[in-house]
Amino acid sequence: MSLSFDAPYVDCRNEMDWEIQQVVFDTTCDDTEDAEDRRKSPYVLISRNFEFLGATTIEWHDGNNYDGGGSIRSASLEANRIKIIFDGSRKIDITFNLNTNHFEELKKYLKNILGSRLKME
Repeated sequence: MSLSFDAPYVDCRNEMDWEIQQVVFDTTCDDTEDAEDRRKSPYVLISRNFEFLGATTIEWHDGNNYDGGGSIRSASLEANRIKIIFDGSRKIDITFNLNTNHFEELKKYLKNILGSRLKME
C-alpha cells in the first residue's frame, strides 16, 4: 500500500494535559458530525497516548476507505513533506505548506510522538 497526497490542513493537538498527542494531515477542514461518513479525500492521523506505554497509532483514509493500525518504522520530515514507512512495505508521502511557527510546532509534536524514529532532512 502506498498513499500520497497534499495536505492543506495540518493540525497538532493534545488532550488530557498532554497525555494524548496527535498530528493530523488532512485534505479538508470539514468537521461536521457526518463529514467522516461522506469523506472522499485522504487524511492521516498519528497519535500516541503517553498515559499508557504503547505504540504510536496511525490511521488513514485513502479517499475510498478507512484503515489503521500498524507500527511506524520510520518517518522522514522535511520543511514541506513527511514520508512515513510502517509495517514493512506500507508508505505514506504527504506534502504540506506551513509557516515557520507552525512547522516548529509540527516538529515538536512529531519528535514527542515518534522519538528516534523521526529523521530530519
